[in-house]
Amino acid sequence: MSDKFLLHELSWKDIKNLEQGTTVFILPVGSTEQHGPQNPLGTDFLIAEKIARNVAESTINVYCLPTLPIGVASHHRDFPGTLWTSPQILLQLVKDVLHSMLHHGFKKIIVCNGHGGNTSAIMQAISECNDKDEMICLLFEWWKDEELIKSVFGVPSAVHADTVETSVIWAAEESLVQTDKFDQLTSSEEWGRKIGDLYFPSRTKQFTESGIAGPIDGISREKGLKVLEKAVIKLSNVAIELTKYV
Repeated sequence: MSDKFLLHELSWKDIKNLEQGTTVFILPVGSTEQHGPQNPLGTDFLIAEKIARNVAESTINVYCLPTLPIGVASHHRDFPGTLWTSPQILLQLVKDVLHSMLHHGFKKIIVCNGHGGNTSAIMQAISECNDKDEMICLLFEWWKDEELIKSVFGVPSAVHADTVETSVIWAAEESLVQTDKFDQLTSSEEWGRKIGDLYFPSRTKQFTESGIAGPIDGISREKGLKVLEKAVIKLSNVAIELTKYV
């Protein structure tokens, strides 16, 4: 068997020779959208892809599917370069990928999602596959993992292009982050707007001119590397457990 761990680098015979019951695939999903003036448009899918590939490379019987790089991101449309699809299209695309793997005999898949706008569509897709097709699909979202993020940054989660997310993409893709812009960054205190105590869904430009939301001080590549390391360990442990799950 080849030592390759990316599905697109394997041949159909390589896939045929995998043990279906103990093989886990990870599907990275993200977005191509604005992440402030300092970060690449691909931040969400690049981080998800980095984590997924590192897990597949270091974990026996785990392989990485091709990344889905466009997500539910129309709320960022006022910022040039942002691409988006509808929740319905993403839902169907994720289901189609999962069903493709099921057709080849593989039922164990973890979706590694890097973008909050995707969550509802992905959850519906994996819920339907688990319920109707008796698959075992899971969702992993690094930026929502309160234990993980708090252990490094002392806050419960990343917001958007903030200290946490900028640090992590800096660690994942060092050459793509424009560190010379760090001193000029401005940010909204929190994501979105509220009327009274109720959240008011809005286009991003309506509450942040820079595209950044959340704290923006103390950006650290070293801390970003720690988050990536912890995320890979956590997801690897889940994948190992899933390989043994009956």
